Amino acid sequence: MVEPTWRDTAACREWTGVDFFPFSEDVQAIRRVKEVCALCPVAEDCLAYAIETRQGDGVWGGLTPRERIYLRRKWMEHSRALADTKQESESVRERSRSRAKSS
Repeated sequence: MVEPTWRDTAACREWTGVDFFPFSEDVQAIRRVKEVCALCPVAEDCLAYAIETRQGDGVWGGLTPRERIYLRRKWMEHSRALADTKQESESVRERSRSRAKSS
């Protein structure tokens, strides 16, 4: 038996009267979609999928394309900052080891 995926339990499967790909100017339609996403048990999985696969349209995990771009940009900045911090820490450790050896 095949285990269900996050898509199988997504709330949007049950909501036939809601357009999950509304025009970006249709504030009311976007609000309705976000209300469904707020009730969804797999919204985080949906959002992760949309970001990983760079979905350019529709509301996924409760976020519009513009909101996902912003979130992805912030995540990338955070990831770069973590990488820089890790690199700086390794550099400091290496200098400390070099000083300890030369003492």
